[in-house]
Amino acid sequence: MLERLGRVCVGLGFLWIVVIVGFWLMVGLDRPDEWAPYLDQILSGDARDGVYTFLTFVVTPIGMLMLLRDMFADEGPLWLKLAAPGVFVSVYALLLAAAAPSVGQPFLQGADPIVTKLIPGITLSQRPTDSASWLARFAGLLVLLAGVPGVVGAILGPFTRGPRRH
Repeated sequence: MLERLGRVCVGLGFLWIVVIVGFWLMVGLDRPDEWAPYLDQILSGDARDGVYTFLTFVVTPIGMLMLLRDMFADEGPLWLKLAAPGVFVSVYALLLAAAAPSVGQPFLQGADPIVTKLIPGITLSQRPTDSASWLARFAGLLVLLAGVPGVVGAILGPFTRGPRRH
């Protein structure tokens, strides 16, 4: 029963990320009351906020944790197992930057020093509507949290393999 619920969270969380981040990056709007006023006609503002919060802070993390559990339980390359948590944290930070700007945007802004070292001369905007700056921050966070562990895993992977099966 809990496994099925976790699988539902995987799907719902994925759709939620695509919708929120997609709208944020395409339209530049970061709050549901700005890009979906028709929801107020169907749901009250409090109900909409409750659903929004539940999908952002409960369903999506459960889905990500379920995927991580599957990745670590299955046989797979070490680099993938080491990089996956960083990928999920980076994606979740991007989701939070769109869904809960007061939480996610400062977290992504922590990647500013990485981005400026990777791309000299880049100017990062603080405006929530500047998608290129937020994607650059996401990329910097992804390089740090997923790229570095992935490279370490790729280097150590050949040394950690068990006996080969024929």
